[in-house]
Amino acid sequence: MINANRPILNLDLDLLRTFVAVADLNTFAAAAVAVCRTQSAVSQQMQRLEQLVGKELFARHGRNKLLTEHGIQLLSYARKILRFNDEACMSLMFSDLQGVLTLGATDETADTILPFVLSRIGSVYPKLALDVRVKPNPFMEDMLAQQEVDLVVTTHRTLPGESLVLRTSPTLWFCAADYTLQPGEPIPLVLLDDPSPCREMLLAKLSEAGLTWRVVYVASTLPAMRAAVKAGLGITARPVEMMSSDLRVLGQSDGLPALAETEYHLCRNPQSQNELADVIFDAMESFQKPWRYTAPVEGDDDSVLVDGSLG
Repeated sequence: MINANRPILNLDLDLLRTFVAVADLNTFAAAAVAVCRTQSAVSQQMQRLEQLVGKELFARHGRNKLLTEHGIQLLSYARKILRFNDEACMSLMFSDLQGVLTLGATDETADTILPFVLSRIGSVYPKLALDVRVKPNPFMEDMLAQQEVDLVVTTHRTLPGESLVLRTSPTLWFCAADYTLQPGEPIPLVLLDDPSPCREMLLAKLSEAGLTWRVVYVASTLPAMRAAVKAGLGITARPVEMMSSDLRVLGQSDGLPALAETEYHLCRNPQSQNELADVIFDAMESFQKPWRYTAPVEGDDDSVLVDGSLG
């Protein structure tokens, strides 16, 4: 029988922060460096946390510390608790921060990671004015060079300046829901105009796999590319966020190679004189490690199951 009068525990934030570090880095030694404590102190902290919650959180696997089922359960909550704690503290510290921050975003990030970034900035810096400029990826380098933007959200890894990874997402092959890929024939591709990092990556993977292909449609925008795929003109490869009910995922059982994950980067303009950019960049960097987009994707035997929480 459940005791309704059982007191609710107050979890110690220091213990949770060390717990997350151990979970991320797999060893007490590495976590000790991350949280600036000795290895014995970290071990004692984790013992205290297990005693506090009354559950075993770690299972030894060689030198590594793997999470038990209860540890995995706690980890999700620990990340959220720490995130809200850190946001609350930073909001109080920077609630009066005012000014204008110009944020550039590629069109492929506009409906994926950009809402998350804007929500995070707005919640911590409510008086900050944001000037958001969404353009195709090739324009981002020019915008940085001309100092038109302070920060850029992009999937392009080679932009100049310091950058951090906000999120990773599986990159999948997509076709129309009723489309049939003909075996033995050149793969019909729907692609974005050059230069496109995703285009370069998928063509390289096809070449490595020894597959022949032909370009059947070149789009100047993502909506145009999606329309061509939905119309059944060919297939393309994009991050999992492109998934919709009128698209289908193709995979290795269809003879297609696996693709590298897409990384969403926040880049700082090295030429920007706006101190707000440094504040925002440092704040985003300190929130947490990159999180992986996860959502159920229905397809063939190669379909993936990905977790969409912010961690």
